[in-house]
Amino acid sequence: MPRSAVVAIRLAPALLAAAALAGCEGLLPDEDVMEDPPRLVVTEGVVVDDAVDRISLLGDLHGEREVRVLPVVAERIRILHVQEGDRVEAGAPIVTLVASLQSSSLEQARAGVGAAEAARDQLAADLERARGLLRRGAVPQQQIDQLEAQLRTADAQVEQARAGVHTASQQRGRTVVRAPISGTVALLQVEQGDMVAPGAPICSVVQTERLRLRLRVTEQDYVRVREGMQVEIRPPALPDVVRVGSVTRISPVLDPLTRTAMVEATLDNADGQLRPGMVAEAGIVLERHRDVVLAPARALVLSSRTDTDREAHVFLFDRAEGVARRRAVTMGRRYGRTVAIEDGLSGGEELVVQGQHLLRDGAMVRTADRTPPVAEARP
Repeated sequence: MPRSAVVAIRLAPALLAAAALAGCEGLLPDEDVMEDPPRLVVTEGVVVDDAVDRISLLGDLHGEREVRVLPVVAERIRILHVQEGDRVEAGAPIVTLVASLQSSSLEQARAGVGAAEAARDQLAADLERARGLLRRGAVPQQQIDQLEAQLRTADAQVEQARAGVHTASQQRGRTVVRAPISGTVALLQVEQGDMVAPGAPICSVVQTERLRLRLRVTEQDYVRVREGMQVEIRPPALPDVVRVGSVTRISPVLDPLTRTAMVEATLDNADGQLRPGMVAEAGIVLERHRDVVLAPARALVLSSRTDTDREAHVFLFDRAEGVARRRAVTMGRRYGRTVAIEDGLSGGEELVVQGQHLLRDGAMVRTADRTPPVAEARP
């Protein structure tokens, strides 16, 4: 290789370094450098308000009283007196069944009473005549005793026959199935002419002026629920309807499979807007704390000490200077979308809730309702 080529190769690194140094002359400290524009963030305020600890559950609405109507005898429906949705009073007929068999039994029982009474009357007359003969010495005392015993038996047979009439009359009366309570006919499952049998419901009678909301509560919340607690009820099907009830019944045991317990709340429904069978969301207020500093939960930046010491930090938006200030806080209990702050905030502060994970203390920021400051050259 010629000596000139070797010299050129050895000088190449120095030439490259010189070129790079010349290209960086525009970044020397004596030149003006523009700052990064303020970062766009979203903020929310810290408030001092009542902290409400509540649970939200879904449950089913039921009438305060729901009674199934069952036939006692197996027979065909002769008359159907109601339709679903009808209002009935207690004792009003629901269906009348064919009663030919029961009517025949009643007539037989009545005929039996007549026969027993006739036999008893004949024995009474025989006894009266025998007593007259006894006074004249025509019959022995033993015959009188026998007649008196037969008369007592006849009296018992008359009572038995009358009891048979009562039973037959009740059986016939059961062919008219009546409403057990006042309410609204629901879940009607038969038509006129259908055959019914004991144990197969004809319908239900429901009282809807007051409703029961049945809820399944987890073990953690079950131990905190008490009778009389206020319940706010919102049916998803009627978003504008809000009712307030109270806890009226708490199951004494938990289901070992689901670890839940049944809790019932009662509410008024005089206007009939809510219907049994609807799904409703219930909010039960477990505790209420006054004058608590509440910060938006999404403003918190968690750290490795959050789980142990409940420590976190937030960025406060200084509107006057247009910067974000980092501040350490101590967290308390969470209440929905907010968190109680035990130390570090006093209320009224404006916190960054979107974009805070990319900030440093003193970083320039802006919000959508704030015009960003004009960038100035740094000397």
